Formats: sequence, structure tokens, C-alpha cells
Amino acid sequence: MGQALRVKKVEYIDKVHGNSKGWITRSCIDESGYSQWHYKYKELKETDLTGENIYITLNTFYKPCRRLEYIKELNALFIDLDCYKTKFTKEQIIMNLEANYFNKKIPTTNYILDSGRGLGLLWLINKVPSQALPLWKAIEEYLYNQLKEFGADRQALDATRILRVPGSINTKSKTVVSILDEIDYIYDLREIQKEFLPELKPKEKKKGRLKKINYIYRERSLYYARIQDITKLCELREYDLRGHREVILFLYRYYLCSFTEDVQKALEDVLELNSMFIYPLKENEVIRATRSAEKCYLDKNKEYKYKNDTLIEILEITEDEEIQMRTIISNREYKRRKRVRDTEYQKNRYLEKLKLDGKVTEKEKLSQRRAKIKDLLAEGLKQKDICLRLNISKDTYIRDRKYLKEQGLM
Repeated sequence: MGQALRVKKVEYIDKVHGNSKGWITRSCIDESGYSQWHYKYKELKETDLTGENIYITLNTFYKPCRRLEYIKELNALFIDLDCYKTKFTKEQIIMNLEANYFNKKIPTTNYILDSGRGLGLLWLINKVPSQALPLWKAIEEYLYNQLKEFGADRQALDATRILRVPGSINTKSKTVVSILDEIDYIYDLREIQKEFLPELKPKEKKKGRLKKINYIYRERSLYYARIQDITKLCELREYDLRGHREVILFLYRYYLCSFTEDVQKALEDVLELNSMFIYPLKENEVIRATRSAEKCYLDKNKEYKYKNDTLIEILEITEDEEIQMRTIISNREYKRRKRVRDTEYQKNRYLEKLKLDGKVTEKEKLSQRRAKIKDLLAEGLKQKDICLRLNISKDTYIRDRKYLKEQGLM
């Protein structure tokens, strides 16, 4: 590999993952099949990424596990263009993008990669947590729809996707993956949304029917929250799901299909979740027990859009478990959370009013008084003088001094 390409590869890895805190997956496909490993960024930098069919994830994970619910940081948007499936050459596509798409229909890409038989388009974003995944997915869908005529791959819109690394070798095309173009800019996810998807306003409530794109966004947000709740329930029960294994796996597969729209990846993740159970089902039992979930998704059947109360009943979710859930909660838990939010809101309003009036809370007054007692003692003042100076009683002085001693503050 030439020196210039080697430098570009290192810069590419730095720009994508230089500040990444989560786990990054490195994958390889060879004659023995698919293999993957998980690294933190410093470890990844020391790993050889120049071999045949080497891939990495651009987003990172909380755990060394390449599954949707473990997404930690979203670092980039990406689209794979299968140019060989279109009437265009790579050069024609790039010229068309530059003339008619960049900054008009889509943001200008940070990287255009020659992946062998196709092109890879990457947009780097300021890192956002997994809560932004529904918005990330909506923008991915938008980019896909804009680029379909150039061979955009529908199956490459998954946040856990692995992409070929510049400097690695694509054995199908017998070429080295290379960087064709790049710009030095980092986007904000909301910046792209406001510029290209202005109708997508998830927090705004309006009367009447939602626009289709907004409806899909909110529905997808619910599916992602359901996926997280299913995973959390497994963790809370320490993966002992006897009595609920089939329904847990069924729901998990249905929600994954609905969110990712990638039925193959959904099945792979379901089988992986089952393997984590203390008492897992056999693989053929998992496939048989959850097959109808994929069928319902493909048929657009809404039969399994269970309400919260139904999910709580069939999964036998306890009140303690509900506290850990994002969306699978009863009306009682919803009201409890609202009371907590209202109390916190009133507390913040009270503190803001005190601040505007130039006042402090009783707790702050106490801390300030104890600090003054400590300072006056350091100056050599006696008990009587301190009480007079601060206008406090002897009992108050004794209590405060006792506290300061107990806390090792004097």
C-alpha cells in the first residue's frame, strides 16, 4: 500500500473514531466465513486493517456486542451505492452528485469511497447518544430515497452496519478500497434535519393528522424504545426467562424488523439474544416460534402492536421492573413519573425565584454559616464572640461545630 493511501487511512480512522468512547466492531470475511472482534479505539489503531475484506462499524456500542440496543454513539451517516446495478459509471454518479445533489437535495459528503464494485458515501456527525437513533434512521431513509437511482442499498441502512475500510482489499473486485474525495467538516444531526427534513418536528404537537414522515418517525421511536425495554427486562431477570422465552423472542424479532426493516439482521440478533438465555431454546425452535413476527411485519399487519397493559400482563412485568422500563409502563407508573417531574419542575422554579430575588435556600444558608464558623475559629475567635458575630444561639454553634468535626472539616 502506498504511503499516501496509508496516511489517508489513518486520518480516516482518526476522524471517524478519534474521540469514540464505545466498542468498535472489526469484521473479516474469508474462506472460513464471517468473523468479528470488538475494540476500543486505541486498540483498533494498533490493529492491521489492510487485509482482505476488512470492515469496521462507524457507530459504537456500550458492550462488545454488535446489536442495535447496545448503540452508544452515532458517529456517521452512510449510504452504499451498488453502481454495478445501475446504468451509470462511478465517474458519472460522482459528477451527477456534485452538480445536482450536494447542498441541494442532500448534504455534501465527508467521504466518497471506492469500495470496489460500488461507492460508499459518508457524512460525519457530532457524536450523539442512542436516544437520537430514530432521527438518525429517518435521515438515513431520506438519503436512501434521494439516491435510489444510483444504486443505494436498502439493506445498508442499519446503525450497526459494518463498512469496508480504506486500504483493505475487496477480493470480489480485486481492488484496494480507496478514498476518492473528502471534506473536513462535522455535521450536527439536527442541522441536517432542519435543512433537508424541515417537516420532521418530533416534539411539536399539532391538531389533526400527522404528516406521513412524522408519523413514521414517531412509530419508529416507539419500536426502538420497545427493543430497549425487552433487553432491559432480560437483564433485570438475569436472562432467566423460563415461561416467557418464546414471547420475548417473538416481540424482539417483530420490533427489530419494524425498526431496522432488515429481516435477516433481525433474525441474527434474535438468535444471539436467545444464546444469552440461561436456558436457551434450540435454534430451530427460535425460528419456528418467531417466524410469524417477520410475516406480520412484511404483511404490514398491526395485530401485534400490543398496548402497554397487554405487554405488562403477558410478560408479567412487576412494579419494580416497570420503574426500569422506558415505555412499557402502567398508568400508575406514568402518574408516578409525572409527579416526580412536576415536583422537580416546581423545585427548579422555586430555586430560580430565589436566585432572582438575591436569596439562597435554607441548605445554602446552613453551609454558609458553617463555613463562617470554621473561618472565625481559624482566626482565633471564641464561642461567645462567634455567636455574637453571626447572631446565633449557643446550641446552634455547638451543633454546627460538632458537624464540622464529624466531617473532618476542622
